[in-house]
Amino acid sequence: MKLWKITLFGLALVVLVLVWIFVIGISASHHGSFYNQNHNAVWIGHEWVGEQKSNDEIEVLVNVLKSNGIDTVFVHSGPINYYGNVDPEAYKYSIDFLDRAKRLDEEIQYQAWLGQIRSKLDLSDPEIRHNIANLSMIMTQMVGFDGIHFDIEPVWDGDEDFIELLEIVDDVLPEDKQLSVALAEFIPQSLIWFLEKVNQFENYNTEVNFLNVAKYADQIVVMVYDTGINDSWLYKWLVMEQTIRVTETVEDREVFIAIPAYDEVKKGFNPEVENLRNGLIGIVNGLNNIRSNKQSFAGVAIYPYWEIDRGEWKDYRSLWLTQEE
Repeated sequence: MKLWKITLFGLALVVLVLVWIFVIGISASHHGSFYNQNHNAVWIGHEWVGEQKSNDEIEVLVNVLKSNGIDTVFVHSGPINYYGNVDPEAYKYSIDFLDRAKRLDEEIQYQAWLGQIRSKLDLSDPEIRHNIANLSMIMTQMVGFDGIHFDIEPVWDGDEDFIELLEIVDDVLPEDKQLSVALAEFIPQSLIWFLEKVNQFENYNTEVNFLNVAKYADQIVVMVYDTGINDSWLYKWLVMEQTIRVTETVEDREVFIAIPAYDEVKKGFNPEVENLRNGLIGIVNGLNNIRSNKQSFAGVAIYPYWEIDRGEWKDYRSLWLTQEE
């Protein structure tokens, strides 16, 4: 074989190896329990702070959380109203709930889940941003929540009003309180650039928004559901890629990958495809890939607690906590 052919073959081989490592990625075959740090999250409903709960009900909740390695709980405490406030009557039992839950296990962290549809919340108004910051202080310093979890949708690249809100809230929160933000799926800038040649996008989250949010948020929760995907293999692949991409992009913050446990059949969501089992498989595949950053991966987040059935808890335990079926 001539020297130039050997050289060309060698270069092609090097390129192939580099593509395999940095685009496809070398993968391990660890079980989910290898990556589980018992630092997982779940969203719970408004009734825990809007209604009086019995000691038995709270004890059952805490025991389920403890036995499943869940130490971060987003407690629905909103929604935020048009003026950036929440009526105290809506969360009037929150102090009592937090006090009794903390007595049972002081290690579990409860964050006030504050959300709203963006069209109902004018974040360009400084007064509304101020009101939300004030609400965040009340929830953490007076009520006793361990942090604030924002689920304001949609947000997008260049969303300066939302980033300014996070900056203000980060300034007013005590250092021992967490600021957590839920974001829609990550879309690479390069892909947006390509897709915009065909279709203009108004709302999306690329590296830009994830990095802007990470300047102020302690935790980023990526909501990988309601994707409209109808093939299980493709949904697993998407969750895998989200796990890889976000953890390698956000290096110094905690990243939770959120997957669904609800069964509602609706436009853009197929529970036969987008479910807890497929989501967990995707997360584990992502963590096994050399491209993912295990240091920034915190854990799994499940939405929502009230929809998780026995079969889903079994899948969660077998795929994430232990290797027992």
